[in-house]
Amino acid sequence: MMRSTKNKVLATIRWLFTLLMSALLAPSSALADTPLTPFEATYDTRALGMSMSLSRKLGLEGDTYTLSSFGKNMLLTLKEQSSFTIEDGQVLGQRFKSESKALKTQRRAVNFDRSAGVIDSMKQGKWTQHEWQPGLLDRFSQQQQIRLTLLGSDTPPDQLAFNVVDGPKVSEKIWQRVEADPIDTPLGQLEVVSYREVHDNPKKRASRIWLAPGLQYLMVKTEHIERSSKIRVNIESLNWLE
Repeated sequence: MMRSTKNKVLATIRWLFTLLMSALLAPSSALADTPLTPFEATYDTRALGMSMSLSRKLGLEGDTYTLSSFGKNMLLTLKEQSSFTIEDGQVLGQRFKSESKALKTQRRAVNFDRSAGVIDSMKQGKWTQHEWQPGLLDRFSQQQQIRLTLLGSDTPPDQLAFNVVDGPKVSEKIWQRVEADPIDTPLGQLEVVSYREVHDNPKKRASRIWLAPGLQYLMVKTEHIERSSKIRVNIESLNWLE
């Protein structure tokens, strides 16, 4: 029973870690001319009395961005990395890989081959091939696309929808806007826009994110509920590497 509970907690933390992978944007008024600015950031994660510090770094070489993230505590080690370009406000994936180590090691990977017209996705050791389509994202780059979409909108839309490839599945992720008050953070008090993910069974699973328009829709807070387990994540620090 104890092992089953621990597995559920670790699975929930793995899921949230991927949700948190996001690009942070430097202030600018023209999206088409705005590259993602290299940065380092940390987030504090808390669940069931446990805590984990997530570090994230964005690098740029030529026109290719590499976003990496790392988190570790006594029970769990998590690593993710995604390479992509941006074209007309759209994330175009190149490669994605994820690894989590706890009682066992779990890996995911996605390879985008635009020239061949295919996307190869691996989950639980099994590869699946999908047809390449513009707009298809990996789990790690979804949050970056949320920010690019919001930056390209005059006002935040009431609903956001994206297609995400994960193993054998391509799923539509829908985010519904909800009202939100300003929040206090180590970066100061921030005006925020908030969205909740639309789930089939919201009583068992609920997700909500808070994004700061003044920081180009940087995600500054996240809450995720999986049955009776609740995870909270808050921004701790942010440094632009210009």
